[in-house]
This record gives sequence, structure tokens and C-alpha cells, in this order.
Amino acid sequence: MKQRITIITLILFLFGFSIYAQKTERKTSVGLFYSFSTINVEEAKQPSSLSFSTKNSSGVGLNIVHHLGHTFAIESGVEYTLLDVNQIVKGTPNDTTQTNLSLLQVPILGRFYLSENLFANSGLLLDFDMNSTSAISSQTGMGLMGGIGAIYEFNSGFSIYANPYIKAHSLLRFNSSKPKNSLLEYGIRLGVAYRF
Repeated sequence: MKQRITIITLILFLFGFSIYAQKTERKTSVGLFYSFSTINVEEAKQPSSLSFSTKNSSGVGLNIVHHLGHTFAIESGVEYTLLDVNQIVKGTPNDTTQTNLSLLQVPILGRFYLSENLFANSGLLLDFDMNSTSAISSQTGMGLMGGIGAIYEFNSGFSIYANPYIKAHSLLRFNSSKPKNSLLEYGIRLGVAYRF
């Protein structure tokens, strides 16, 4: 999965410099996206009888981009992500339980346009853990997100985009009594937006 995301990122990078789109004045745009990703669970530093393996995750979201010029914008929105996690009891073969972890995420990002079709985005990520029964420690807190993407804007006001990203969840936690697990997410957002 990581290799595919690296290849997609490289293709998008080349795409951004090779395609010339008609220049349009950028304004506020609102969009919907679907994301798919893979998650690494960093185990807590305290000794534990549990370990975790993850499957691919997916999410849906609403994205709002407000342009402050032709090369810079503020990006925010909301995303709901569902993560499938296998909980494994160490030393016990075949003792695996599948659990789900659901996150509500609010990114607060800066978007920098490198060309007409290529952008980089990075900033803060507010995480809200919606599943208090998961064996993974609560992910409610503040993290970081960064990515690079390609966008194609049509004259009609619609646009399509692809945005490979990396998210480090809950680097600063708001509340957690369990040993702390860290989530590192590698993925891509595919979306459509409309410019007002």
C-alpha cells in the first residue's frame, strides 16, 4: 500500500507540472471526498499482552477551501474514518479479535499552490475518538497532517482532486487513562469540489 501511495504521489507531482489549465480566479470551494489508507499502530511503551495489526481503512468527508490569493488557501472540513484493527493477545495463537476504531477529524490546514494543478497542504488535525470500547488508547487530541495533491478545475466551477497524505494522530492527547498507542496513517483523498 505504501509503495502504491508513493507511485501515485510521483504521478500527481508530474501531472501538476505537465498539464496547463486555463487560469481562473480561485475563490471559496466546497467539496466531498472519499479516502482510503493504511494505518500503523505504534504500541504503548508500557508492557502489554496485546499487539495490533491493521487492515485498510476508509473515510468520507466534507472539505472547504477558502483562497486568500492565487497561491495560498486555508483548508478545513470534517472527515469520518473507520479503521479495522485486529487485536492479538501475545503468546496465544489464534486469539485474535477484530475491533473497529472510528475517528471524527477536523483538519486546519494551509494549502500552497506550487503550480496551476499542484498543491501541498499541511497543518493541524483535531481528532475525536468516537469508539470508547476499543483496546487502542483514545485518539482524542491534536495531531499533524501533510500531503501533496493535484487538482483540475473546469470552467463550470467544478474541480476534481487527488491528495496523498500522511497523518500523525493525537500527538497531544486531551484525555487518556490507557497506555498510549500512536496511529500513523498513510492514504489518499479523492474528491470533487465546486467553486463559488
